[in-house]
Amino acid sequence: MTLSPRNQQVVDEFQRGHFTAVKEMYDEYYPALVDFGTQLTLNKAEAHHIAQETFIKLFQMRHRFDKLPDIKAFLYITVRNICFAYLRSEKETAPAPGAGSEVDWEEQSLIATARFEEGAQREEAICKITKTVDELPEPEQTVFKTIFCNRLTIPDTAKQMKLTPVAVTQHRINAIRLLRERLIKAGLFSAPLFIFYVAVFCGGQTE
Repeated sequence: MTLSPRNQQVVDEFQRGHFTAVKEMYDEYYPALVDFGTQLTLNKAEAHHIAQETFIKLFQMRHRFDKLPDIKAFLYITVRNICFAYLRSEKETAPAPGAGSEVDWEEQSLIATARFEEGAQREEAICKITKTVDELPEPEQTVFKTIFCNRLTIPDTAKQMKLTPVAVTQHRINAIRLLRERLIKAGLFSAPLFIFYVAVFCGGQTE
């Protein structure tokens, strides 16, 4: 993106948590971030997960950014850091089942994203996503709601749930993956809407 009045409007919408800003930034940066993550991890499926996690982090911290170059720098630095953490963990543990497999939900995500451009259909999808969250197993459901809906930090969530921060972090990862898998199975997965729901809508932070 080059600096322009429209791009300043995107930044304003980004800070307010508008879905249109999520979609526009997703279209601009997501494919390149997945390519970058794939180069580092040699795992395209994991690169998608890392890019989505990065966008979730960005939109949770969106009030700290008011310039597109800073947003872009954050995205690439965060993808790099998560990729390095992933590579370190891979050295210590056996690869997860299906690791390195081709991403088979990309086409579905594109179709769903186009379908959810309309506000009414997007609202209906959000209601179904909320129901899916309510059906997550424990403790993943409580961890998800505490972190993303109630906006507690991982240390505060750990204290409230009487768990270690490491355990909470793992349950958070599991919750995100379970939610994504169930939405894919239900034909409801749209990467931009998923990012918007987790990072913005859950906490009621749209303006």
